[in-house]
Amino acid sequence: MGNRTRRTAVLCAIVVLGAGGVAGCGGSGAEDDKPSAEKGGNEVRRMSAALKTLKGYDTVRMNGRYMSIADIDLRADREGNCVGTLDFGDDGRTEFVHVGGERVWHRHDDAILATWRRLAEQTGPDAVARHDKAAKKVRGKYIESSPAEVEENLELRLCDLDTTFADVPDSVSGAEARNPETKAGERVVGLVQQPEGAGVSVQVPVTGTPVPLRAGFEIDGEPFELAISDPGEPVKATPPLAAETVTSAEVTGLFPENPKSTQSR
Repeated sequence: MGNRTRRTAVLCAIVVLGAGGVAGCGGSGAEDDKPSAEKGGNEVRRMSAALKTLKGYDTVRMNGRYMSIADIDLRADREGNCVGTLDFGDDGRTEFVHVGGERVWHRHDDAILATWRRLAEQTGPDAVARHDKAAKKVRGKYIESSPAEVEENLELRLCDLDTTFADVPDSVSGAEARNPETKAGERVVGLVQQPEGAGVSVQVPVTGTPVPLRAGFEIDGEPFELAISDPGEPVKATPPLAAETVTSAEVTGLFPENPKSTQSR
């Protein structure tokens, strides 16, 4: 199985999760799993409509698991505004605020700082000293940076909606419905782009307007699977108070693997 096929299997599995398994994700061979030509045409239309709707959102909330790294929950618009959290489980939690695509703020909790101190301890006493000095300044505060300074942060791929949906097609020529289920009293179904390996999936209501409720797609070759909600809701991205911030230049050495970096990961 190639890398793209494996990524598609992961995306499909998450879309249909909760329906009792992932039997439809690789093709079970059962005749009743295969849509008729007429049904397939309807699925193509509904999936294409859902993708067009998704790509057209000017503001949206997205939340879900990014691979095995973190749970991400954010609201973004097309004006460069974005707010949300990255939850690394026992390793801590980071809040972030992006304003107008010009400035970025991150606030790391004590668990994140403790994780980075352990890394500093593995590096050596100089790294520990640099970390401790920076941690005293930043504890409980936001670090202010430019987007270029934190260009490898996880959320940047999702905070720019043009980048987020760049590889999502406007329409599909083949789609298959898989594992309908009931969520919050509503019947929903996963639609997976065909042929296998295309790497795009959506979850929509079984009937009515095909509003995208979940979407699976790739950004720069990395798979994302996210719940989609609150389209059109304004993103309230407010810069933290000056008293609650420090600049990135003031906390050099906070992240020990690269003393000049203040990345959340």
